[in-house]
Amino acid sequence: MRRWMPARSFVFSCLRGQKLRCFSTVVNDVERVSVRNGSSGTVTIDLHNLAKVSSSDPLLVYLPPFSTAFTARPAQLPAFMQRQPTAVINYRWAGLTALKDEESREDEEDAHLSWPAPIHDVAKAYDWIVENLSPSTYTRRDIYLYGAYLGASLATSLALTETHPHARTGVRGCVAYNGIYNWTMFLPDHPVHKQQRRAASILEEILARPDDPAFRELRRHAEALFGRPENLFDPFASPCLFFHTPGLLVPPSFDTSAIPALLPPPLTPPLPDLSVLAAADETFAPAKQPRKSALVFPPRKSTLKIPEMLLLHSTPPPPPPSFLRRRRRRSKKQRHLGDSFAAQAEELAALARRSIDKVELKERSRWDDDLEGDWHGEAARRVRVADVGELGAGDGFAALGGGGEEMVKAWLEERIAPAR
Repeated sequence: MRRWMPARSFVFSCLRGQKLRCFSTVVNDVERVSVRNGSSGTVTIDLHNLAKVSSSDPLLVYLPPFSTAFTARPAQLPAFMQRQPTAVINYRWAGLTALKDEESREDEEDAHLSWPAPIHDVAKAYDWIVENLSPSTYTRRDIYLYGAYLGASLATSLALTETHPHARTGVRGCVAYNGIYNWTMFLPDHPVHKQQRRAASILEEILARPDDPAFRELRRHAEALFGRPENLFDPFASPCLFFHTPGLLVPPSFDTSAIPALLPPPLTPPLPDLSVLAAADETFAPAKQPRKSALVFPPRKSTLKIPEMLLLHSTPPPPPPSFLRRRRRRSKKQRHLGDSFAAQAEELAALARRSIDKVELKERSRWDDDLEGDWHGEAARRVRVADVGELGAGDGFAALGGGGEEMVKAWLEERIAPAR
C-alpha cells in the first residue's frame, strides 16, 4: 500500500498528541491521510481495506451524515461497507457535528466552516482520491458514492458533476439516504408553505407539518449550516437546482420574506407626465417571485451523464390513530410537496429521470436507430427511489436498518460483481 507524507499541519497536530496511527477494525486497519485545502486548512480521508485489494477494484466513497472532521476516531462504516475498499471523506461543516469525544480537535472547529467549506473539502478530497488511488496501468476503476443526511446532499452533487463515463477512474453510481436536495424549501416564500397559511384549522396545520424528527432537526439547523440565505440557492447544496431555477427571490434572512408586506406608494410628479408616472409605478410595484424554469442539465456539450442513483428514505414514526385517519382523508394536493425525506427523494428522482428522457436519450435518438427497443424504461432503471421503512427504537440517527442495508448491498452487488 502506498505511503503518504502527512501535511505540515498534520505534523503539528501530532505534536499536540494526535499521533498518526492505524485504527484497528474487525477486517483491516484504517489509514488517515491529510490533504491541504488552500488557506482553509486540511481535509482528512480515512482509507479502509485498501491493503489487500487490487488498485482496479471498485472503490466506495463514504460521506458521513454530519461532519466528522473534529473527532479523533474514524467514522463508523455502515455494515455493507465494512468489508469493501472504502475512502471516508471527513468534510468540515460547522453547525451540526458529531458528539465530540475526549480526543476531539475542538480548537480546530470554527464558524467559518459553514457553507461552502464542505463542498470545497469534498471536491479536494475527491481529486486526491482520483489522483492517488487510480490504477497504475491503463485499466479502469469505478467509484460508488454513499452519503446520508448532510452527506447525501454532498454525495448527489458530487455524483451529478463528476460522472464522466469515459474517465478511467470516476463516479459510476450514488446511493443517498434521507438527504435534503432542495434546501430553499425551508424559506418562508417557498410554495410548500402557502398551504400552511391557508390551513382551515390548527389541526390541519399540524397534520401538514413534517413528523420526522430528523427532518425537523435539519430544518432547524439550516441557518447554522449555511450562514446566509443565498447559500441555499447554490446547486451544490441543493442538487435539484441543477435542473431548474429556484423560482424564488433571495430573502434578507432565513425567516423573512423577500417581498415586503407594505411598500411605499408611488410618488406623484407635480406635472401629469405619463412617462414619469409609468416609471414610478414600475419602480414601486410590488416585487413578484420569478417563475421556475427548467434548465438543461447536464449541459449538451459536456461529457457528464446522469449517474445510476438509489435514493433511499425512511418512514417517519406514525401519528396518533385519530390524526392518521384525518391525514388519510387529505388529498395529495393538500400535502406539503417536498416537506419530507420521501418527497425530497421523489423530486430529485423525477428531475433526473426527466433529464435522461428529454436530454440524454433525445440527443442519442438523433444518431442511434436502435434506441427505441433497447432504452425503454432507462430513466426508471437508472434512478430508483426506495423506502427503507420505519427505523427501530434502537437504531441510530443515521442507521439504515436491516431492510435498507440489504437494499444497498444488493444494488452494489449488481454493479460491482460484474466489474470484477
